[in-house]
Amino acid sequence: MSPDDQVKKKKKSVKFAEEAPPKTVEKPKKVKGTKKIEVSVDLGAKDVVKGRKRKYKMKKSQAEKRQKLMESLVGPQVDEMDFEPEHKTFADFGLDERILKSIGELGWEKCTQVQESLISLALENKNIMGRARTGSGKTGAFLIPLVQKLIAESKTNDGSVGPSAVVIAPTKELITQIYTLFVKLSQALPFLQAINLCDINEEESSVWLEDRSHVVVTTPGKLLRMCGLRPEYCSIVSYLVMDEADLLLSFGYEEEMIKIRSKLPPTYQCVLTSATLKDDMTTLKKLFMTGPVITIKLTEGDLPNSDQLTQYQLTCGSDEERFAILVAMFKLKLIVGRSILFVNSIDRCYKLMLILRVFGLKSCILNSAMPANSRCHVINQFNEGSYQIVIASDVSDADGSKLKEELKDATEESTEGKKDKKEKKSGKKLDKESGVSRGIDFHHVSNVVNFDFPETTDAYIHRVGRTARGFNKGTALSFCTPQERQHLETIQEEINQQMGRKVLQPYEFRIKELDTFLLRTREALSKCTKGVIKKARLKEIRQELMRSANLQTFFAKNEREKLLMQTDCHPVMLKINSPAIADVTSYMVPEALRGMDFSAPGNKNRRYNMGQKHRQKLKHKFQKKGKDPLKTFKI
Repeated sequence: MSPDDQVKKKKKSVKFAEEAPPKTVEKPKKVKGTKKIEVSVDLGAKDVVKGRKRKYKMKKSQAEKRQKLMESLVGPQVDEMDFEPEHKTFADFGLDERILKSIGELGWEKCTQVQESLISLALENKNIMGRARTGSGKTGAFLIPLVQKLIAESKTNDGSVGPSAVVIAPTKELITQIYTLFVKLSQALPFLQAINLCDINEEESSVWLEDRSHVVVTTPGKLLRMCGLRPEYCSIVSYLVMDEADLLLSFGYEEEMIKIRSKLPPTYQCVLTSATLKDDMTTLKKLFMTGPVITIKLTEGDLPNSDQLTQYQLTCGSDEERFAILVAMFKLKLIVGRSILFVNSIDRCYKLMLILRVFGLKSCILNSAMPANSRCHVINQFNEGSYQIVIASDVSDADGSKLKEELKDATEESTEGKKDKKEKKSGKKLDKESGVSRGIDFHHVSNVVNFDFPETTDAYIHRVGRTARGFNKGTALSFCTPQERQHLETIQEEINQQMGRKVLQPYEFRIKELDTFLLRTREALSKCTKGVIKKARLKEIRQELMRSANLQTFFAKNEREKLLMQTDCHPVMLKINSPAIADVTSYMVPEALRGMDFSAPGNKNRRYNMGQKHRQKLKHKFQKKGKDPLKTFKI
């Protein structure tokens, strides 16, 4: 090439470099500005850039396709079935004899309304939305037909690919309860294998990969983890159950449930159950239902009748009065039997436990800050009779509104920037998959006390539903301060409409007759500071460490550490000046209750038992002496 050509090429390249910057730098800046303004104001304006229009149209078309897909999956048919009880027995459903034997061992003599309606429909492969009151036997209603179906399906599915049935529930406590009931129902069917994914540690990879169970009982998070390890795990599912479906299909679990649906096959039988399930077909319900749906409407209400469940509301002037009245009711034996006390925060759990401990009332705690194994351990201890009082906190509500607020706060905090160190320390990690008021079957609960009044009607129904389960009777007592009066009025109005009559009866108490209890609780509350509550929480953590199975090998090698932990695990006690604060004297008892014995149980008989043991010991010693010939020899 000639040198003139080379010079020309260089000139062209230089000119090109000079003309390029305005195309790449100046114009996009203007376009970016117009994009931001027009997206926030009007997406359909004419000045919108063509590329943005195309993207918007694509998104709109995708949304329309998704909506059409949901409608095609569900179909327009939603049948409502008004159920009338026929008083059937379990033998009338044509169940396997081995299942009937297991039902007989459980002591179930007759079907409840939800069991009578749901079992027959589930055996006919219907998609069901069942709403029934708490404690009416919903778990047995969907597990009995599941076991019946798996007897036939176990011949074709060996579990190598994945399970035939999946049961999803929002809390780990409810999962363990469903799993134990399934094990009892399938006790005579050893070839049916089930697994509780909440019991498996994430480190045990071999169990996750080699599982061949026919039934999986799990929370949404654990099921997604299994699907991540085995992508085709849910590909042959034919039976899907969602217990407490209104919570699973709410805001808090939306992303997880959409991911789970993508792993499921196109067709399967779906059963949704809850005590507060609504009939409206939301997008998530449409997504999971794969055919015509039958909604069951029972003749019974959301709560038991007044002859089975007695409900009271007690108005207090202040928080001090609330503590004083509760202590007085326990000490004066107005509340007798196993009781569950509900509060609205975790700190209130420990505060109430410390106050009750001062007055000689033993209690245990359940909240979302505790590990899952500890919560299940406490529930088992309560059911076995080790404790008479459980103090439980409900952090998340049914519709997920509190969870929405927490997520909004988190996003606002992330946009603002970094926080101070003190604020970071105050953040608490709570277990999302925890809950006491939903689905948990506490045995022989006589009383439910709403120490802090619930904020929603669904929360009230699920709390009160821990008593009067099945055919048993129970009592519900709700405390209310002037600040909580608005919640009481709204909930009372809704429940009265549902039940068709006035349900919440006023429980009147003369606070002047409880002056001594009020003074004593005021003294105890003054000693119950934030530092003491923090100390009590640390003691609970140490006790959990001592009970941990994973640390037993460590404590076996390090006995000194174990001794230090044991000496530091004594329960926290408030430093009260008067040692006899727990005693009930005659002048403290109101006039209407005088003449009754309010001494602590077992105190009277203790001295008698000690004397009786001493006499038996002397008698045994004398008899032994009489048998000795050297000591009884006479000249």
